[in-house]
Amino acid sequence: MKRFVALQLGVTVLFAALVVVVFGGGDEPAARWWVALALFALVLAAGAFVSRAWSRPGPLAVDDPTPQETSVRRLSSHVARSFLVLEIPLVLSAVLGLAGLIGGAVMLVTVVAALAALVFGTWPTRRNVDRFATALERDGASSGLREAFVR
Repeated sequence: MKRFVALQLGVTVLFAALVVVVFGGGDEPAARWWVALALFALVLAAGAFVSRAWSRPGPLAVDDPTPQETSVRRLSSHVARSFLVLEIPLVLSAVLGLAGLIGGAVMLVTVVAALAALVFGTWPTRRNVDRFATALERDGASSGLREAFVR
């Protein structure tokens, strides 16, 4: 799981750097800074949504024959959805840069904030895994997630 997240973060950092370098040139009109604020607000909204989602999965079935496998699969799906949500500001920034509506400084504000949100929102830290496992174990089933991430 951690390798997957690290790989995804690495690819996203490369994409973001490429977008800023290729589309971030040119003059930066002062009137475009409202776009930076809007994109930053979008990053904050996506980050808040993903942060709350760590404790919202439905509970596991008590009679699940392979609870740890089911839990890891559901955690993987959650991380993939989190990447999707948190990359929306990056993609929107790339589209606006391609259209020439924003320049490098505005893109840089969005990219740095979005990458920070990606790291904190998708990395399976002990806190995030505990929150996810607690939500899965609401009905009394054992998820085995904590044990899976101790290694």
